[in-house]
Amino acid sequence: MTDSIVANSLTSSTAVTCDNCNLGNLCIPKGLNRSEIDALELLVNRNTLIRKGAALYHAGSPFKGILALRSGSAKLIHHDRSGHEFIVDFTLPGELLGFDGLTSLKYNCTAIALETVNFCRLPEHKIAVLANNSPSLSHVLLQRSSSQCDQQVQHMLLNRRSAEERVAGFILRLSERLKARGYAELEFRLSMSREDIGNYLGIAHETVSRIMHYFQAQQLIEIKSKHLKIKNKKKLLDFYSV
Repeated sequence: MTDSIVANSLTSSTAVTCDNCNLGNLCIPKGLNRSEIDALELLVNRNTLIRKGAALYHAGSPFKGILALRSGSAKLIHHDRSGHEFIVDFTLPGELLGFDGLTSLKYNCTAIALETVNFCRLPEHKIAVLANNSPSLSHVLLQRSSSQCDQQVQHMLLNRRSAEERVAGFILRLSERLKARGYAELEFRLSMSREDIGNYLGIAHETVSRIMHYFQAQQLIEIKSKHLKIKNKKKLLDFYSV
């Protein structure tokens, strides 16, 4: 069965905690000991649902904590002084949002749900409480923010390459991230539009569509509506490595 970037809302009657969440190895609990996870569970606000197109937070709004996506996906956008919109990143289940507000205590970007999103929040005033009692938490949050910085560097380097290489790199990177989260790496649903992908990669959405059709003609991928299947990952890797 084709996997989607969005995970269905949990239907089990068993309450999901930081301890039994299937994304615990990707989220904040990774790196914490048993007692620290127990303390984290008491402070986290869980199961907040928002619909497609709604904002998880807005640029300029007060920092209210770090968010962890449990299901669904989101885009992080920034507007320049002229009002032009730039997509900074896409966020998948198990990944964190909100570091853009940690320094100034105001969010610098706006996070928009690309589909129904279920997320947890570690409130701002509770971060300090937990950090005082859990020395590992500061280290974990630093690791997560550093990882996001590394992704931004990779994004910057990718956008120096040709348009074809950018699209190939985007597909391959998305495949890797989905694999790490337990989804099928070769077949998945794109929750982001061609316009969003083009914005993120710094190319026109018409160029994104043209390149994806070219990849499909070369039998590297197969696209049906928003469903994408990687048919020949080796050749796609070879293409990107050129």
